[in-house]
Amino acid sequence: MRSAGSKPDSPQDTLLTSSKEAVDWQFAFERSEVMRAFQQELLLSIGHELRNPLSSQMGSLQLVLSDLCDSPEEEREYIQSAKEGVVRLIQLLEEYTRLARHHLPIQPLQPEPIPLYPILQDVHSLTRLQAQDQGIRYEWPALHPRVHETEPQVPDLPPLSETLTVWADPYGLVQALLGVCRWGIRTLRYGSMALQAYLSPEREGQLCLEWSLEGRCHVPIEPDVSAAWRVSERLFSQMGGHLELCESGIYRVGIKVLLRTA
Repeated sequence: MRSAGSKPDSPQDTLLTSSKEAVDWQFAFERSEVMRAFQQELLLSIGHELRNPLSSQMGSLQLVLSDLCDSPEEEREYIQSAKEGVVRLIQLLEEYTRLARHHLPIQPLQPEPIPLYPILQDVHSLTRLQAQDQGIRYEWPALHPRVHETEPQVPDLPPLSETLTVWADPYGLVQALLGVCRWGIRTLRYGSMALQAYLSPEREGQLCLEWSLEGRCHVPIEPDVSAAWRVSERLFSQMGGHLELCESGIYRVGIKVLLRTA
């Protein structure tokens, strides 16, 4: 409540306040649109992922129903194959159900110390299918050995510590990282996208997340025209971090994110 002796807001103060609120609402709208586009792409990827194994199972069962098998043993082989395919599909559906419950509210950022490792795991799970659909090798050595145990180990940088904490809003950080990964996946025609994480040798108290995109890229490479990139850039900035394109070319692109450690 305003005190009796205080001066009323000047028209200029009112205009500045209204302008700031308009900018905030505009940013909230942009965040919402970016998330809507990402969720749409995820649903398309899920549908594509389910279609192929379902078609394979239908083919096996049709052979049995049409009496095209040479022996009862061969029928059992096809039925067993279909059963194993159903088990795999159930596992996929359980994973997709978990992803569908992933809620990212569009609200003002409230930075706090949060563990980074589970955030990166969620982002990897939420973007893996889009990369797979485009034939991109999605290698995240920073999450070894828990995410991709079959991939070759990268000796020069150790895996990310599971106890490392950063100063960020958890929902804002997930959305910002999703935007970076989505932009990188859409930039590559084919190739690989690998993540490394390390403490910045140049800036004390800063963690560096660095993606290396290698292969053939769509050109021209102009991140500023992407809504996902712009939203991510602003989110990182509001959390005391930084997003930059550190290398750009038709066959190689580097993306660097700096986060404050807590």
